[in-house]
Amino acid sequence: MHPFDFENYEDKGMQGLMMEMSRRYAGKCFHQIMESGIYPGQVPVLRLLAEKDGYNQREIAQRLRIKPPTVNVTIQRLEKSGTVFRKQDENDQRVTRIYLTDKGRKCVSEAMGKIMANEKLIFGNFSETEICLMRRFFRQIIENIDAIPGPSREDCMRKEGLDKC
Repeated sequence: MHPFDFENYEDKGMQGLMMEMSRRYAGKCFHQIMESGIYPGQVPVLRLLAEKDGYNQREIAQRLRIKPPTVNVTIQRLEKSGTVFRKQDENDQRVTRIYLTDKGRKCVSEAMGKIMANEKLIFGNFSETEICLMRRFFRQIIENIDAIPGPSREDCMRKEGLDKC
């Protein structure tokens, strides 16, 4: 039997179940978000700009903990699709800031609406108590993951100078 064959969930370990759950959810969201005219990897940038317009590329990289070249490519694609635009900072002409267009705001709103609807669906059959417990379990799992020896993704990003320690 293949280690990722999930016909019999009872025979799988917890890690395998978490991976399968994540893969399936990401797959469903991927297609729904693409229907909004954006790629799932662009959602964090758009969401960040929806919270506060006018970040520069370096600030976006730091806030999202992704590499500046990745931000550059993402911004170029978003600009080409008409969801963001660049504008020089009024106080410092050396800095270019990124802003959402009306189309960008609509895309973020649609994508976040779909994500929130999905969350309602996947947790719809759980009681408030079960959801509260699950949230606590998820937080504990995250803490336990942080206790695994070795550098985290964030540590590697800091090492490359993308975040201040």
